[in-house]
Amino acid sequence: MDNLTHSLIGLVAGGAIAHATRTRGGALTAGARRGLFVTLAVVGGNLPDADLIVPYAGGSRDKISYLLDHRGYTHTVVGCVLMALLLYACAVWWARRKQFVLTRNDRIALFGVALLGTLLHLFMDFLNSYGVHPFWPFDNAWVYGDSVFIIEPIYWIAAAPMFFVVQTLLARIAVGVSVVLAVGMTTYAHPGQWLWFAVIAAIAIVLVVLGRRASVRANALTSAGLVIVVTALFAGAGRVAAAHVQSIAANTFPTERLVDHVLSPQPMNPFCWDVLLVQESPGRYAVRHGMVSNWPALMPASSCPIIFADRQSTAPLEDVAAPSTRAMRWFGEFVMDPAPLESIVARDCEARGLMQFVRVPFAVAKADGTWVVGDLRFDREAGLSMAEIEVGPNAVSSPVCRFDTPWVPPRKDLLGPR
Repeated sequence: MDNLTHSLIGLVAGGAIAHATRTRGGALTAGARRGLFVTLAVVGGNLPDADLIVPYAGGSRDKISYLLDHRGYTHTVVGCVLMALLLYACAVWWARRKQFVLTRNDRIALFGVALLGTLLHLFMDFLNSYGVHPFWPFDNAWVYGDSVFIIEPIYWIAAAPMFFVVQTLLARIAVGVSVVLAVGMTTYAHPGQWLWFAVIAAIAIVLVVLGRRASVRANALTSAGLVIVVTALFAGAGRVAAAHVQSIAANTFPTERLVDHVLSPQPMNPFCWDVLLVQESPGRYAVRHGMVSNWPALMPASSCPIIFADRQSTAPLEDVAAPSTRAMRWFGEFVMDPAPLESIVARDCEARGLMQFVRVPFAVAKADGTWVVGDLRFDREAGLSMAEIEVGPNAVSSPVCRFDTPWVPPRKDLLGPR
């Protein structure tokens, strides 16, 4: 998720806990307790992204290092616990400077909020199709929520009641601007669909109007409840979309094995889901890109808004040999023999490193004998994207493998030993 969302989620969580619980024998004043809870949750909600300091100079080795190190060790449960301990130590240091004598209850509460903030970051990142590997070092596999778009402005609208909870002018400006941006982004996510804009705007206005009349505690709990409801809504809709996709794959391509399906909803829309259908048969690997509708009677797939509608791609897409329907709109398919990709990965260390990240691999031969290897999840331009490299006789390749991360390649089932 983007860091604005992480910050707002932390703000909502810290504020809700501060106003929903009471001090029991604690030494902190109500204001100090509330400020510490919000600060710990907001900072903790962003701290795992400290791994973004990994250099990303654009070269293939630096690019792979970025892909493997971001959402790396700091995006694990072990990493979150260690970062929470660091935040807790900072909170204790601040309390001592302010001459608060912390009780056992204070210390438990502070560490609990710090841990919640870091774990919320991990959970929110899990929700999209990029992936995390939270159970390192016990399980180094990637896991994917496939439930929420990587930028979801509905979370910003859910934070609207917090405008009447936060105490500082800067925080109120941040919440207010976020809500206005979320409403405005509806015109980008749903171009020409003014009814959708009206509904989103009406929800924001209702939250603001009711928030002016509600108590601070009620507003904090309302925002927290809305965040939970939004998450549950998209998670449930994602399971419905997955069932639709599995049924379509079985009925439309019965001779091919379903390897994976990558799902991502359109922003602010739990009905329309972008899908990459990964399938294989003997000597053939196919990825089909489409849009599936959870409610085709109300919103057929052909009416779903499309992010990156004019996107180009490095991997050449052909027409899908199946008709589009109200439930599924096909955009194109990429088909290849997996043997060349297996050979490239076996002999090139950079390709092996990249495969520790790639969920939907492809390989395309160029006229000069080089190969472009990448991930179709991020193939949105004709040139090399963030998850594409060149390998081969004319490509710049490191002679020594320096990628030592333990992540299990997502497509080990395709590229491992047969």
